[in-house]
Amino acid sequence: MARSETTSHAHPTEWSKAAIASVILATIGFLTLWAVGGLFLAAIGAVCGHVARHDATVNHKSGKRLAGFGLGLSYFSMFLFPVLVLIVGFSFPAVSKLRQSQDASMREVSQAHASQLYLACENFARSNRDQYPASLSELSGRYLPAGQLKKLLASPYKGGAAEAFEIIPHNRPVIQAAADSVIVLQEIAPSNVPDIAVVYADGSVKLLYNPDYEKP
Repeated sequence: MARSETTSHAHPTEWSKAAIASVILATIGFLTLWAVGGLFLAAIGAVCGHVARHDATVNHKSGKRLAGFGLGLSYFSMFLFPVLVLIVGFSFPAVSKLRQSQDASMREVSQAHASQLYLACENFARSNRDQYPASLSELSGRYLPAGQLKKLLASPYKGGAAEAFEIIPHNRPVIQAAADSVIVLQEIAPSNVPDIAVVYADGSVKLLYNPDYEKP
């Protein structure tokens, strides 16, 4: 009779439900570690793993190795979580700085394009009775090569228009005293861009608030 019990204990047939739960929770917790909920699932998986190991030892159930895997993955996830938080915490300012640098670069590009378009418009006006073209497309050929004009008109911003500048109708010649307040060219920027480039009659390029701006 003693031999029969020993044989039964050496080959357990009943699986520990806690061991299975530990692996499932540990795996889901690891895969969703980017969310806070993943950390809690990993913690519950660790508890289930300890319960399963005790169950396997005391009640001679199968699943001790499975429980060990669940425990290991759960603890790994719990130790990994603060590391990920630190990485994100340190990288966020760097990403933010990079984005600001990219935004500043694109603003410089739009201002440079606006300035070149202004010079072309002025050359057009000198040859056309001091009048600006009705459309910027009229600059193509004589005043700007077609390819260059297309490049200057295109918005540097993601999602921007292919023709991102427009002429603001104004009387010419502009009185010298008002040349720094009359806008002759204006940028059309996407709604996520806070500033637009404008060119005044005196040739100065500045940034103004985008009237279409929608704060994210």
